[in-house]
Amino acid sequence: MRKTTQHEIDSARPALAGLCAAIASLGSAAEVERFLGELCTPAECVDFAKRWLLVKDLLRGKTQRAVARDCGMSLCKITRGARYVRDPGSLLAGCARAALESEKQDEK
Repeated sequence: MRKTTQHEIDSARPALAGLCAAIASLGSAAEVERFLGELCTPAECVDFAKRWLLVKDLLRGKTQRAVARDCGMSLCKITRGARYVRDPGSLLAGCARAALESEKQDEK
């Protein structure tokens, strides 16, 4: 896979900010799902979903190797997710923890 250059990252920042604002303006999870389905390929949506699942699986206590095997992802991607799980200030991990807690409440 080709490495993204710093110039590409810097050039994309305004567009990314606009994309984030558009997503933030949506009113429901169903609208976000539809938006992503229109913006991304099915494979990209699956990749997003797998990345979300890997963070939740790590928070549930699965090993990185088990998550890689179960999700069919490289250990490098799992390691990236694990770094955010260990970061107490991570927004990603905080949202995943909240989702797991909500799932527990729904099971009761």
